[in-house]
Amino acid sequence: MTDWITRLSDENARTALGQRFEALADEAFNVVRWTVVVGFARFLSTQTGGIWFSVIHWALGGLLLAYIASRFLLRPEVPVFARTDTRWKRIVQTVLNILLCMAAFILVMLALEVLVDAIATYRFAPAAT
Repeated sequence: MTDWITRLSDENARTALGQRFEALADEAFNVVRWTVVVGFARFLSTQTGGIWFSVIHWALGGLLLAYIASRFLLRPEVPVFARTDTRWKRIVQTVLNILLCMAAFILVMLALEVLVDAIATYRFAPAAT
């Protein structure tokens, strides 16, 4: 505990910790912002029934997938092995990172579907008198 307090009293350590928190908050905000845009497009596509809103929804969903993929694949991958010194380790790590990216995208899209359905139900529910 005292080591942690000593580390926090160091200005360089606090700066590094603050930068990590800022980067995490920035990434989370960007994902939330993209999710809101895709969710709004989904809401419009369910309420209007127009084909163009569905096209916009899926195009924005594809951009969201690209954004999530850029976080997991184009930047340093989530490490699976301590060392990726052999070809099979690099392949396994890349495949697992692709699966992680797809799982994150599917979870975001499922959460959007539930959220949009809830908003549509609330928005168009009969008013209680």
